[in-house]
Amino acid sequence: MVRIDVDLSGIEGLKELPRETIKSGMNKTAKTLISELMHRSPVDHGLLKQWAVTSQTDTEIRIQSPAKYAGYVNYGHSQQPGRFIPGEWKGDKFRYNPKAKTGMVLKQPYVRGRHFVEASIRATQPRIREFFTINGK
Repeated sequence: MVRIDVDLSGIEGLKELPRETIKSGMNKTAKTLISELMHRSPVDHGLLKQWAVTSQTDTEIRIQSPAKYAGYVNYGHSQQPGRFIPGEWKGDKFRYNPKAKTGMVLKQPYVRGRHFVEASIRATQPRIREFFTINGK
């Protein structure tokens, strides 16, 4: 599971902004980050695409993936070469199915992380300040 805590308390002048501007800015930040996470996720379906805000205040947003394996995909993981994984191939995609008689045998001892969470954060950061502006100011 991966959880992202966005702390915006360091934005200069944030406390002086109208409450509605802060709320709007926080919502835009959360939506943009979730959009980036979904876009950069290395799968085309499933739990890894279902990021959601789990809590939000005037200065913090907590975004989390319900996929327990999100950390393994993002940071990488070791695996046991020679281990059989049951499932089926559909085109170039492997679908795990514990009841399948077919499957694949793991070959690599380590799977490199995709670091899509960090890439999503980097893509969102330059836009955060604009989310907290009042009428373009």
